[in-house]
Amino acid sequence: MNPATLVRPLFDGPIDIVGDIHGEIEALHDLLLHLGYPDNGTHPQGRRLVFLGDLIDRGPDSPAVASLVARFVDTGRAQCIIGNHELNILRGERKDGNDWFYPEDKVLAGYEKVVPQKLADARTKAEAIDLFKRLPLALEREDMRLVHACWDQSFIDLLRAETSVEEVYGRYRDRIEADLGRRGVTDKLQMGLAHQNENPVKLVTSGPEAAATKPFFAGGKLRNAARVRWWENYKRMPFCVFGHYWRIRLSDDMDGDHVFDDGKRYATLGNGQAMCIDYSVGRRCKERQGPGFDGRFQTRLASLRLPEKNLVFDDGGSIRLA
Repeated sequence: MNPATLVRPLFDGPIDIVGDIHGEIEALHDLLLHLGYPDNGTHPQGRRLVFLGDLIDRGPDSPAVASLVARFVDTGRAQCIIGNHELNILRGERKDGNDWFYPEDKVLAGYEKVVPQKLADARTKAEAIDLFKRLPLALEREDMRLVHACWDQSFIDLLRAETSVEEVYGRYRDRIEADLGRRGVTDKLQMGLAHQNENPVKLVTSGPEAAATKPFFAGGKLRNAARVRWWENYKRMPFCVFGHYWRIRLSDDMDGDHVFDDGKRYATLGNGQAMCIDYSVGRRCKERQGPGFDGRFQTRLASLRLPEKNLVFDDGGSIRLA
C-alpha cells in the first residue's frame, strides 16, 4: 500500500482515537491530559493518537487545533483523516461555522449572537491547507478501520490508488453532473442525492443520504434529504470507528437528522462492529449562548482507547464499551 494514497495503514499497537473537535481547543487539552499525553504528544506507555477529522469550525479556536494536530502528525506521534469540514476548506466553500478562515466574524446560521472565533491570518491559512491536503480519507489495519463518516467498501477500494482528495472529488463531481445531464435530471433533490451518494469523497466524509419523509431544519437550512444508518448493514467486518454523527442531542434540537437511540448513547452500533465517537462537542457554540448557561456542558469530546475499548471524555469520565 502506497503511504501517500487516500487509504493508508493505521498505527500498530495501542491507540487513542479522538472524535470530532470542531475548534474546541480547551476540550482537546483537557482530553489529552486525561489520556496521559504531555504537550509534545509522546505517551509514556507508547500509545499514539489518531484523529477522525472535523478538527475545525464552529468552536472558538480552529487554528490552535489544526496547529496542534499538524505538529503531532509531522513528528509521527499521531495520524489524522480528513473530515467534511476540512474538505469544505479545501474546496473554498463558505459553510456554517467556518468563518474563522475568512476575514470577518459572522453569526452562525440559526443563532442570534455572534460566535467569537479566532481568525486565521495568511500563514495560518497556508499551514491549515497544507495539513488538509496531506490527510488520507481512511486508515486500516487487519483488525480495525477508521473513517470520518462512512465505510463503503466499494468506494474505499476505488480510493486505494488515489492520492489527491481534491482531484478525486472534482473528477466524480464532473462525471455525476454529466450523467445527470444526459438523463435530463432536473429535480434538485435527485441531483443532490446523486452528488452525495455517488462521489466517493463525499460519501466517506459525510455519509449516505436518502429522501426525507418530510422536510426538516438542520444547519440553518430546510432539508429534504436525511442521513442513512449505514452501520446497520455493516456486518462480518473489522471493527470500524467513525465520527460525524452527533450522539448527544440538545433539548431544543430538531429530530429530523438524529440517527441514534438516545437511550443507548454509549452502545456500539449495528451488530457491534461499528462505533461513532462524536459526542457533539461541536454544539458547544450553541450551549454557550443558551439562557442561564453556567459553564457546564452537556456535550463532550471523546476518545476511544483501543484495544481496551474504553471511552474517555474531556471531563475525565470514562465508560467501557459493552
